[in-house]
Amino acid sequence: MGQTAGVELDDARRILGVGADADDVALRRAHRHAIRRAHPDAGGSAAAAADVNEAWDVLRRHESGVDAPTRAQPRGPTEAAVPAESTRPPDVDEYYRVEVQPDELLARLAEAGHEVGEVIFVDPHVGMLEIVVGEAPAVGQLAVTVGATSGTTTEVSFTLEPLGVTPAPPIGPVVDALMAAIRR
Repeated sequence: MGQTAGVELDDARRILGVGADADDVALRRAHRHAIRRAHPDAGGSAAAAADVNEAWDVLRRHESGVDAPTRAQPRGPTEAAVPAESTRPPDVDEYYRVEVQPDELLARLAEAGHEVGEVIFVDPHVGMLEIVVGEAPAVGQLAVTVGATSGTTTEVSFTLEPLGVTPAPPIGPVVDALMAAIRR
């Protein structure tokens, strides 16, 4: 599979371990669980993480009635402004749609990540970034996934997991600070 081969709907469900009746909440939970297992820092590989993210993209597109995405290739200059629209579902995840191509968005997020915490991992092949945020005892690891594109719009999702036994800081203010930093 990986980035170059398309993932079929049944394969995407198998990769995330969900049935055809999985709702949006179940898909988000399955994606978080699968990416934790597949991530290179957890003993997985970049290819396995890419498969999980591609499966996530396919299922989210299917759920919203949009055709399966294709991995975007750099297409020249991108827009200077970064308008962001938050869809803020409940739970611990945050989602934005941003008018910037994926490669440039990941680079901007990595640069802005230094303003909100300590960037500990960047994988441009998979479109992932991890940032340690907060101050003791409320410290967390923010996982950022730059995902599917639709025209000039790129989806980016955020998950914040606690590091240690105390809760992580609230995700909303962390993501808001990160998104504000990429607009500067």
